[in-house]
Amino acid sequence: MKHIFRIISVLIISINYANGQSLSIKELWTQIDQAANIQGKKLNVDLQKEQLKVRNSERLPVIYGDINLQRNLIIPTTPVPAIAFDPNAPEGAILPLKFSTKWNSKAGVRLEWDLFNPTRKNNIEEDRIALEKSIVEESIERENWKTNATLAYSSIVLATEQYKASLLDSTLYAEINAVNKERFEAGRGKSEDYILSQQELERKRIRIHETWEVLENANLELNRYYSLDTIAVIKSNIEDIVAEIEDIDNNDYEQQLIKLDQTLSQVQLSGLKRQLLPTISFNAYFGSQFFSNEFNIIDKSNWYGYSYASLGLKIPISAYFTSIPSLKKAKLNEEIFKTQLDDQSLQDKIDGQQKSNKIKSAKEKIERLKRILVLSEQNKDEKLAMYQNGRILLNEFNLANSDYLKAQQDIWQAKYDLINIILE
Repeated sequence: MKHIFRIISVLIISINYANGQSLSIKELWTQIDQAANIQGKKLNVDLQKEQLKVRNSERLPVIYGDINLQRNLIIPTTPVPAIAFDPNAPEGAILPLKFSTKWNSKAGVRLEWDLFNPTRKNNIEEDRIALEKSIVEESIERENWKTNATLAYSSIVLATEQYKASLLDSTLYAEINAVNKERFEAGRGKSEDYILSQQELERKRIRIHETWEVLENANLELNRYYSLDTIAVIKSNIEDIVAEIEDIDNNDYEQQLIKLDQTLSQVQLSGLKRQLLPTISFNAYFGSQFFSNEFNIIDKSNWYGYSYASLGLKIPISAYFTSIPSLKKAKLNEEIFKTQLDDQSLQDKIDGQQKSNKIKSAKEKIERLKRILVLSEQNKDEKLAMYQNGRILLNEFNLANSDYLKAQQDIWQAKYDLINIILE
């Protein structure tokens, strides 16, 4: 409460605090990167960038060391024809053959490399599109933040004007009530006028509290976007705000997102077709194996060379029959996004024309309301002078004063509406 009163005091009676700072609408916008939701969107962009790097790295071969040590608790045995080892063995005799030792090990370097993977290109494209979408989504979040912060700032400016007007109006009516009291006590005024002025003065005081509450809530709303602990002056007025936001370019983010979805659908369609292509892979191993019934891995005589290089071809035979429904679905998705893009383009064009008409109409309304305000203020001042001279009743001045206050309220609302139209 004290903090808000300090801001209002500076705005109303133009006191400059030595340690206070001012805040313009452009300075408010510079705080956008500090917003938690913006930081979250930026982190998502960084995440998508790293994912794309990971996908690109999959083009390189995978090389890793392969080491194991195995103790065979039961030596693997397989039956083989005895005649293969003993020509004198009886026909049909079987010989159990142990084909390992108690200890065996393997150590070497393995290489795995997909020379051609039909899905790799599409995976990279999908990750690239995901990155572009995250960038657009961050831009949308920034625009929303800027819109809401600007409206919160504008609300403080207008609420300050309302509070200032209610203070001046209450001060004026306190003077009128004092005159009525003096006249009544001197026997020169009617009790009816004195009672009426006291009632109206109470209404003015109620109005002060109402406008103060509006201002306090506006201040709290702006605190969502900027800490006002060190701010003494809200520097920009409504005209400054309008001048700044009129220079902001309109962005067709909805169209951008639909285009990216359409591109993603095309990539997925291409990916389904590429899945019918074979995968070519290259694998190699260079190392040696250890076999011994004794655990003596440093004995070189128990190590035997073990290396190979292979080229593999994997042909997706079943995919030729199972991919047809997926291909049809992808084609339908592409058509849907094309229709949405055409419709969104038309809607944006119409919205732009309507917005232009609304802005023009709102500006013209403000100019006419300014004229009404000048005339209503002139009428109020004339009625006040006539009342002070005893030529009219207090009710007539109250009516003129109410018209003036309404004219003020109308122009404030029209200015806020103009800002809202420009930002929408």
